[in-house]
Amino acid sequence: MGNNEITTGEILDFLKENMVTKDDMREYVGGQIQASEQRLISHIDRFAKLHEALDTELIAMRGKYDRLESRLEIVEQKLGLAGA
Repeated sequence: MGNNEITTGEILDFLKENMVTKDDMREYVGGQIQASEQRLISHIDRFAKLHEALDTELIAMRGKYDRLESRLEIVEQKLGLAGA
């Protein structure tokens, strides 16, 4: 054998140190999927909370709008602008 030849033993040692098993891949991929699920759930939760807050704000704004509209009608009536 020359100096540049790699032995079977060296190949086997390299593989033992560096190879990934099916179980290793399943564990890695499973961990990545679980982390992605957690991020997705977190984003969905934040979106749902934002939607809930906006919905509450919209209800409050509608109430305020209705009250202002009622007061404007009273002012219009007092100024004789009703129906204008």
